[in-house]
Amino acid sequence: MKKVLLIISLTGFFAASAVADQEGESWARLYRRIPDIKQKYAIMQNIIPLDDRSLEPFLTSSLDELVYGDLSQYRTDNSTYEDWEILTRTIIGELGDIKGQSGALTIWDVVTTAEVPLLKAEGLIALGNIRAIKFAPEIAMMLRNLNFNIRDDRDAAEIEAYAAIVALEKMKEDVGFESVFYASIGWYQNRITDYAEEVLLSISEDSMAQLIEIMLIASDYNHKRMALETAMKSDAPVAGKASAAVLALTEGLKYAESDYLLRRNLTNLRIDAITALITLGVSTSESPFLLDDAIDKGEMDEKLIAIQALGSDGGDEAAEILARRLSEFNERQASGVTPDQEELIIVRQLIYALGESGNQIGIQALKEMTFVGYTPAILRQADEAMAKIGGN
Repeated sequence: MKKVLLIISLTGFFAASAVADQEGESWARLYRRIPDIKQKYAIMQNIIPLDDRSLEPFLTSSLDELVYGDLSQYRTDNSTYEDWEILTRTIIGELGDIKGQSGALTIWDVVTTAEVPLLKAEGLIALGNIRAIKFAPEIAMMLRNLNFNIRDDRDAAEIEAYAAIVALEKMKEDVGFESVFYASIGWYQNRITDYAEEVLLSISEDSMAQLIEIMLIASDYNHKRMALETAMKSDAPVAGKASAAVLALTEGLKYAESDYLLRRNLTNLRIDAITALITLGVSTSESPFLLDDAIDKGEMDEKLIAIQALGSDGGDEAAEILARRLSEFNERQASGVTPDQEELIIVRQLIYALGESGNQIGIQALKEMTFVGYTPAILRQADEAMAKIGGN
């Protein structure tokens, strides 16, 4: 009985498919016979809901006729041209929906020549739906150029940028990553930048490698920061995120700036990188020495957070750096050179960080403080730090 029901169901399915195919062919024949473009559009409205893949050759040839035929007949007035544009857009959209590969080249020609942003956008989205990946480099370059914000018509540029992001998201090719990244931090309205950020990490199978490449080649410190921020938001393993943070800090320590704004941006890059290491709670072989360098090169806020990061690290290398720096202040204090106000803040931070590290290496430097003339308040803090470490 079940076999009979299955046969009946399959017979019904194929019968329905045959009817749908016949309906589509019937509309297609009528479309070919009717010369009026408004009526062609009305007929196409009956074809679109069928989503009939067997009509791909008809749709492709219809698009070719509209794109490569006698275009002068559609340029007689604005109304006729608008009818041509709407019909062309409708066919392109349907080819995208049915994954009509045969129409990809014509659609790309429309994208590169279209005067109407919505038509160009429809073409881009259709190419994404078709996954016409051979055009991914060109679409990425198109989005890159839009990111530069050199167009007078910003509304049109945003329409095209959105469509390019959609296409690149669907194609999932590495070549699109950088352009989408810069779109996510670009001049566009929030609806564009938010969407670009949302899809960014789904474009590439190795987004961390792409972000690291951006950090290496970007000349703007803020762009390096944004790449690090994106890496930290990703679902990459902690080790991968730590590598990105270390690279960002390395990049930040390469440079020195005299201009206030550039110097501030550079400081923010280093602080963000150090904060990332603290948040991740990991230590790498390079990080203690980079943090030591940051204490030497950084502004006051950088120095303090770098010291905090060394305390969070807790390893021998980190503890040795903290102990050495505290011992240097102890020697100065012993020789009669009292720390100034900023230096006292650093001393307190070093004490706190040694306590947080829990590493026995810090005990000696903390004990030395008792004999070189620090105030009772600082000595109490040193005692608290030693208690945390487990040595008195």
